[in-house]
Amino acid sequence: MRKIHISDSNSKNTFVHFSPIKAPSNPVRAFGKQKVYSKRLILSGEKSDYENLLTKYEKKLPEILLNEDPELDLKLIGRPIEKTNTVFINKKNEILRVAPNWIELIFDQDGNEKERRVPEDRLSNITDDLPIRFTKMKLKRKDAVRKFVFSRTLQLWHSDGLTFEFLFNIAKELDDNDEMMLVGSGEKGRGPLIFQNNGLPWRAFLEGRVKDNSYALLMRLSNLELKSLNS
Repeated sequence: MRKIHISDSNSKNTFVHFSPIKAPSNPVRAFGKQKVYSKRLILSGEKSDYENLLTKYEKKLPEILLNEDPELDLKLIGRPIEKTNTVFINKKNEILRVAPNWIELIFDQDGNEKERRVPEDRLSNITDDLPIRFTKMKLKRKDAVRKFVFSRTLQLWHSDGLTFEFLFNIAKELDDNDEMMLVGSGEKGRGPLIFQNNGLPWRAFLEGRVKDNSYALLMRLSNLELKSLNS
């Protein structure tokens, strides 16, 4: 298990383990008593797609599509695909021999492009000297799930008696108040959490659940905030 450096509301900090919570398995698909499997099949060849046919036949294409079916390459259609490789192509569908330079596009809340820039290197910050800190932002659980989209969940684990007490107390405080707590990186705890170099920045909320002497301390991760159309 990986580790994260985290501080509590009393500024006590330590390294604890974490692991992702796996989503439940999908139901088994079946038809009668037979299992149903997915297969990838070829639908068309490179020379029989719309753009190539339009270049070749121009204005005559609709008539030729009705009478000759040039888009149907019977030697390719229906053949199964086993393995694939990713290749980069340009606007002319020519294969690039060298990977292109990546450009990061920044959009506003209406989906309009604001900026283009070279992607910045983001270093992981979950094991920095400065621990992940509590913020003053607390939300009731029912309000948090209406305000943010949580797409990943991590569970924090203890490794000894001291870290058990440390995590148990955090979970109990949150559970007793039915709250989720925003935590962040940096000196003031306002920065996002980055779990791997050049990984996505996440907002992280702690959620606690306690039953008798057992606890679960969950870190809910979100990079999407829900806003009303009038806000």
